[in-house]
Amino acid sequence: MEKDYAYIMEYHDDWKKKAGALGFNMKNDYLFRMLMQSDEQTLKALIASVMRVDISRIISTVVLNPVLFGAVIDDKEMILDVRVMIELDGDKLHKEQKYKIIDLEMQVYKYDDWKERSLAYICRAYTSIKKGDEYDRIMPVWQISFCDFPLFENSTEFISDYMLLNTRNPSQIYTDKFKITCINLKADDLATDEDLKNGLVSWAKLFKAETWEDLIMLAENNPVMDQTISSVWQLSQDELIKEQMIRREENERFYKRIMEKAERADRAEAELVNKQAEIDSLNKRIVELEAEINKKKP
Repeated sequence: MEKDYAYIMEYHDDWKKKAGALGFNMKNDYLFRMLMQSDEQTLKALIASVMRVDISRIISTVVLNPVLFGAVIDDKEMILDVRVMIELDGDKLHKEQKYKIIDLEMQVYKYDDWKERSLAYICRAYTSIKKGDEYDRIMPVWQISFCDFPLFENSTEFISDYMLLNTRNPSQIYTDKFKITCINLKADDLATDEDLKNGLVSWAKLFKAETWEDLIMLAENNPVMDQTISSVWQLSQDELIKEQMIRREENERFYKRIMEKAERADRAEAELVNKQAEIDSLNKRIVELEAEINKKKP
């Protein structure tokens, strides 16, 4: 599949002259999508880190759902994914293992239906088989979500990997063509030595950065971060992209307020139900006491 969009960004070090707070949110999903779509080197480096392979193993990448530069995204769409087909170095791989679909997502807020929606996304990508094709030709799909929250309460993991497996024998994997990885950006202090070695902590720190000093420190002796931050800086200066970044953040805040109101309403309704249950219990006790009193009357 040929690329029909800009995919290479030149390096500029203007950002290194900046200081103080960033004027944009590094976790903005629109900025994340534009970055992955505009800078192939960054896209390859990020995927290689999560896959724990050398970047040289990724021969090519093609974004399957590109959007026009600075294009408006439907406000109803709460999750912006970047669906990528990658080609791996096939020297030691069978032909059908050379290609994978990688679904990348940046998610700041934890919505009630987050797990269901992410599952729907990966299933949609996995079942995109053409009529007449053999099922064993379906490409492996790997969904990678960068979340600003733990997927489960009391979670003690920086990275969580999920696959279909036999619950009675976890070592028996049903298929390796279907995988979900969640990276909790708030838990990089729980990273393993392997996570550090593969650069995953650096990516988490990049997305969490709040000042230019944070970025300068991160880019020191790290050419991958240096190039990526250069690209982020250039994208964040584009007026079309800035407008959409602001729109996405406003949309997320609006949706969050709606969810918070709904949660408060649910709590109030639950309290009302509990109070009514208490009243019903008291009324029942009163009836019982009255019956006992009536029995004792001469």
